Amino acid sequence: MPPFEVYALKLKGAVRVGRRGLELEDTLATIPSDTLFSALTAALAADGEDPALFLQPFLSDPPQPPFLLTSTFPYAGEVRFYPAVVDWTSALSQENLREYGKRIKKVQYLSEGLFRRLLQGEPLDEYLFPKEDNAPVEKGITLQGGQVWLTVEEAERLPPALRLPKNKLIALRRQKVWQRARQPHVSVDRIRQASDIFHTVQIHFQKGCGLWFGVQWLADERHPARALLRRAVDSLQFSGLGGKRSIGFGGFEVCEGFPQNLAWELPAVRSGQAVLLLSRYHPRAAELPAALQNGRYQLVSVGGWSDPFGRENLLRQRVLMVSEGSRLNLPAYPAGKVCDVSPRSAGDLPHPIYRYGLACAAGLKAQGGQHA
Repeated sequence: MPPFEVYALKLKGAVRVGRRGLELEDTLATIPSDTLFSALTAALAADGEDPALFLQPFLSDPPQPPFLLTSTFPYAGEVRFYPAVVDWTSALSQENLREYGKRIKKVQYLSEGLFRRLLQGEPLDEYLFPKEDNAPVEKGITLQGGQVWLTVEEAERLPPALRLPKNKLIALRRQKVWQRARQPHVSVDRIRQASDIFHTVQIHFQKGCGLWFGVQWLADERHPARALLRRAVDSLQFSGLGGKRSIGFGGFEVCEGFPQNLAWELPAVRSGQAVLLLSRYHPRAAELPAALQNGRYQLVSVGGWSDPFGRENLLRQRVLMVSEGSRLNLPAYPAGKVCDVSPRSAGDLPHPIYRYGLACAAGLKAQGGQHA
């Protein structure tokens, strides 16, 4: 089997993942690597597997994981999307950065064609999208109100529901890969017998669109983690991903066609050289400060609730992670750690509560084709 494996998920309905783990009124459009790993581990435990055996190689110091996991990202038809870079200065000229201003900062995802060019150190200026509705379309265009950037060539591989004729490509920016829906709910106070209304936000994907994630295998094809991972994914198809699963959110099917069968090969990561993160990352103490020196990164605070023991919900400890799209110089690879985020005031727990923070990354070359 190849070292890289892709899972493309066709969502059966809505999906929601709290932006910072607590809010009901907001949600992420995708599922971060730490949330995905927790869901996979919980699915194995629900199927009767011992999660400690699955987790053991990930908990060593330094880590010796059989695989590394990306976050989930959108796909539309035959086009996969990747996280946009945190810092655009190495991808675009200063002139274009000034001209596009907030427009370029609005971009959250890059198409595979643009992402690969970025990894090879190629500037993306010639693929910039039109700034105005009446401007001509050349090599680049956007979707989702400017949040998703792709090439004109890739626009031909979008699903029929999104595809437009060449003379109307400028209107693609108004086409939606996903949509947010706000749904009211009512809770009843058992003491006052009074009702309170609250709202949740969930994500719905357009027909022919969904989420995908990648697995970078470090162990050979005989490693038992391969069968366990597939078993966990199969189980999650029915139990669902994210929140509100009890009302049907998060169910999916694993696609067997595009973009599942598209080859996924990215430049190798070399220790001490620049990389772009495809997952969240929590550095080990031994990796600091080298991993973040001269980097361009964004930190995200990760918290939320956990209820793995059949008892009341427990508020996990909050941790800081480096977000997807960050540019780092990892001193070693694999890098990162799986953190113990067990609540300090929860008393004796059957086992610790963990948060996955191993880096899955792609090697990055500087402009001119040399490794950065």
